[in-house]
Amino acid sequence: MDKKYISSKIRNLRKSQGITLEALASAINKTKSYVSMLENQKAVPSLPTLKEIASFFGITIAEFFDTDDSKVDFKKEIFDFDVDADQIYSKKNEFNLYLLHKNKSFKMKTYIVELFPHGGYSQPLAHEGEEQGYVIEGNVELTLDNDVYVLKKGQYFYFDSSKNHMVRNLSEEISRIFWVYLPK
Repeated sequence: MDKKYISSKIRNLRKSQGITLEALASAINKTKSYVSMLENQKAVPSLPTLKEIASFFGITIAEFFDTDDSKVDFKKEIFDFDVDADQIYSKKNEFNLYLLHKNKSFKMKTYIVELFPHGGYSQPLAHEGEEQGYVIEGNVELTLDNDVYVLKKGQYFYFDSSKNHMVRNLSEEISRIFWVYLPK
């Protein structure tokens, strides 16, 4: 694999999950400028750093370098959470993020965001795209720029991803959100 592949893979993983440069840098104990250099082919990560990046996105090094699309059924239209969903990120006592399909030809990314009691995203995210979500279980607080909304089971939202956004669980139980992200 070449530097171009590594750079684009890191950028695509980060952007597809709505992760900022700052958030990734913080998670792997590097600077924002270093992560930017990785994404712009100006640096190559060491193996330990690459392992940290892969781990952050919930994949192995082998999966990071896997370009074999034969494992993805591009004609599949019906999915089963227990079989098809992948936990791609987890933060202890905060949240789990499940990607519902791996089909790279799908433009929109669909997730189940599972928020632990009083957990959530502690840092606001902002990036290109559009997002929509439906609260499946629990009560959540959604912050969009300076506006704070409380949503309960059965309510849903839509916003431009360029707004600073974060979500947290207001419940004593796990809250779940069906979350859709459409990159631009």
